[in-house]
Amino acid sequence: MDIYERPYYKISKNFASFIGQWPYQSRLHSFMCGSVLWTLFIIQVIPQIIAAVVNSDDQELLLESVSPFITDGIYIAKYVNTIRKAKMIRRLFEKVREDWKVPKNNDEKLVLESYLKMGRFLSIGYAAFVNMGVIIYIMDPVLSAIVNIISKSNDSMPLKFSVPMRFIMFDEEKYYWLLLILSNTCVIFIINVIICCDVIFITVVQHVCGIFAVVGFRLEHSPSDTVSPDLIEGTRFSMNSQDISYKHFVSCIRDHRRALEFSELIESTFAISFGISVGLNLPLMSITGVQLLTQSESMRATLKYIMFTGGQILHLFFDCYMSQKLTDMSSRIQHSVARANWYENSVKSRKLLILMTLRSQVPCKLTAGKIMELSIENFGMMMKTAGSYFTVFLSMR
Repeated sequence: MDIYERPYYKISKNFASFIGQWPYQSRLHSFMCGSVLWTLFIIQVIPQIIAAVVNSDDQELLLESVSPFITDGIYIAKYVNTIRKAKMIRRLFEKVREDWKVPKNNDEKLVLESYLKMGRFLSIGYAAFVNMGVIIYIMDPVLSAIVNIISKSNDSMPLKFSVPMRFIMFDEEKYYWLLLILSNTCVIFIINVIICCDVIFITVVQHVCGIFAVVGFRLEHSPSDTVSPDLIEGTRFSMNSQDISYKHFVSCIRDHRRALEFSELIESTFAISFGISVGLNLPLMSITGVQLLTQSESMRATLKYIMFTGGQILHLFFDCYMSQKLTDMSSRIQHSVARANWYENSVKSRKLLILMTLRSQVPCKLTAGKIMELSIENFGMMMKTAGSYFTVFLSMR
């Protein structure tokens, strides 16, 4: 069975196919997916721009328009990045397939699979929470319209869309429900494109963390020169070798290098999009916080802005958390070296361990635009910065 049909990779395959960026799909399918997504994006953005221009003197509406525009910017940053870096993404998925040659026995396969299963769990949980927030967000105008119909009040409420939009070529009152369905569909697709890009990132990071874990496991279960070769299972080297431990550590170094190269490829693929999306995420959280305090006229509106803010925080947190996890797993190799049976190995083998220890003291890092390291510590700093922006925006009102 192809590895991408396994549950922990299939979710990434499906999400990448949805945005037309699965490297093994046909060009026609990729072109059609991209065309549909960009068409829906344009259908949403043009009415947003018209609404902002027509109502340029309405401060409340302009404030409400900022968040969707910033979200559109994040969409462009992430989706354009996957298109521009399509060859790198293809190389990542090719390396994933090649890396299944790394585990030498069932125990090592179980170690790798445990990380991949966690990646699947994180991907599903992330996608489910964000989509739940999207549903709550787009249901606000739907429920308002339904209440208006049921109440049959003479003072009818103004027709609203999930984001400020003006369809000047259509009679909005006559075609309201059709236009509302269209606008909500656009919102759902735009957010899910962002989710798809993040799921690809989560999958490849969890994979390389699994490779680091396999290398660490192999180091901690290294054979000693006094052990009979017959007791060593799954080695890729000849059992007639006179220095089993040396061959074993050579395999560790080789696979450690594979993981390091994979990490560098992830950084090259996603650094620019992270730089833009993180830069946009900070004012987005601040502005949504201002909306939460100033425009929450009902419980529905309050819940809408809470879920929207929660989705933004979760989005930023996942970028930082996955990067922190990669940093931790790459630096943990030196601890695995310390736990290896190095004192029972030859001098030649110990020299290899020294090289691994020195290299693992420089952990792998993912950055936002190659400027700022993504980590849990910096996540806290960014939340404080967003809080400062929030205070400034609130004082300007």
